[in-house]
Amino acid sequence: MAEQKLFEKFINSLQIDVSEYLDSELTEFQNNLIEDATFIFKDNIIDEIKKLGGNLKKNKEKFQSFLEKAEKELEGEQYKDVQKEFSPMFKDYIKKLRKLIEKTCVAIIPVKEMPWVDVIFRSVPRLVIDKKNVNFLDNAIAYYGEIKCLLSKTIIYGKMKGAEPLFAPFMGDLDLEGYKLDASQKDPKSQIYSYVSAIIKALDSKLTSTQLEKYHEGYQRHGDPICDFLMSKRDLLTSMGKIRSGLESSRDSNASVCGIGIPLINDNTSLILIIDEGNDQDRFAICFEALIKFSAACCEIPSSQKAGGIQTQVPSQPTGTVRTPGGQELQAWTVEELAEAAQQRGGAPPPGMEFWTEENLRMMAEKRTDGIPQGMEVWTEEDLEELARKRKGGSLDIPEWEADNDLTECVKCGYSLRKGWSECPICNTPVSSASSATPSPPPEDKADKDKDTKEEVGDKTEPSESLESSKNSGSKKNENSSS
Repeated sequence: MAEQKLFEKFINSLQIDVSEYLDSELTEFQNNLIEDATFIFKDNIIDEIKKLGGNLKKNKEKFQSFLEKAEKELEGEQYKDVQKEFSPMFKDYIKKLRKLIEKTCVAIIPVKEMPWVDVIFRSVPRLVIDKKNVNFLDNAIAYYGEIKCLLSKTIIYGKMKGAEPLFAPFMGDLDLEGYKLDASQKDPKSQIYSYVSAIIKALDSKLTSTQLEKYHEGYQRHGDPICDFLMSKRDLLTSMGKIRSGLESSRDSNASVCGIGIPLINDNTSLILIIDEGNDQDRFAICFEALIKFSAACCEIPSSQKAGGIQTQVPSQPTGTVRTPGGQELQAWTVEELAEAAQQRGGAPPPGMEFWTEENLRMMAEKRTDGIPQGMEVWTEEDLEELARKRKGGSLDIPEWEADNDLTECVKCGYSLRKGWSECPICNTPVSSASSATPSPPPEDKADKDKDTKEEVGDKTEPSESLESSKNSGSKKNENSSS
């Protein structure tokens, strides 16, 4: 597990951007995939489709440069101890990465009579690292576009094991792994390939699925006005329920997020995105139907729940504060204010707050292990897991306690004495040569001891009784002689 995390860290450090390999010259596979994706609404297409696909032939030098950079990174001091294990994994990764680029394509489609000006289709190939294997998954597709209404918050849709699918609010910012939009970029956000890639990757993060589970378990699936409105629309739930998520594809085990609506405040629009991981030909129709109904439902949300339309009336309470039952006023922030403050910080921690990178923590751990005194026993994670397993099974090898027969006992207090001691450390009784050479006899049974005591008492009383009887007989003789 530790090797897998370290290899994932190495791969993430390479920061490959697939958008740099996109070209207008498509392969047969890419052309056929875009043709299947646009066939279902071809009557609504009003202009030429902009098609792009991953092309290694035209970007051969760029890919070779990336490969050399990656190999040099792998030879660094940080990965010195695991180079032998990482070498075959890296070769497999490069092989699968070539496939991922070749299977990547995107189409920007201008449409009419729909909630968006342009709808975008793209393939969503993935590389999943499982232990020492790199798995290539190329069945997922996505449709997305910008609707001309602004949501007040990010909304996610997903499925959970053993529960009905649901819409849930997402609190805070998506985990885009450091990606930042270029302020000079004039294209619509939905047409920035790397930005949408970061969003799709964020849907797979534990942070996103945890918010889905929290709304299901902690809030009983209701309470947010936007989500309650979306959950009330039967047609929408039916279409969204047909989507094949990571649960159906066995990529995820507990929860999978396959839809999202993100407010784009500066553009006064919202980005709606749906991903389907099915393998059959129906995936295009299922995914597009879910997108159009999700987009339409977002446009129908009551204006009081959209950004800029929410009105909060709290009598006798200042704005930005909350009053406790005891009358104390505390400062309060809305989700939007917190998100704006986080954007102003640019993801950096507050001034003066100490923080550590993974590399810092690793070096600190190594320093701690260097300071372990010589001879002190140290356990690895594997050792501790083995001990825990044995403890559960009742098979710990614990030796039984045995008394030391070489020890003698003090004749006065019974304290155990080691060879060579001149006196007892408890009562200071000198240790005789006999007691130190011969172990003390075993203690007698209590009943036998009581019996011996009675016999001894009996022996002591008999002489006195004989003396008393002799005195009595002597006195009687004197009486007779006098008479």
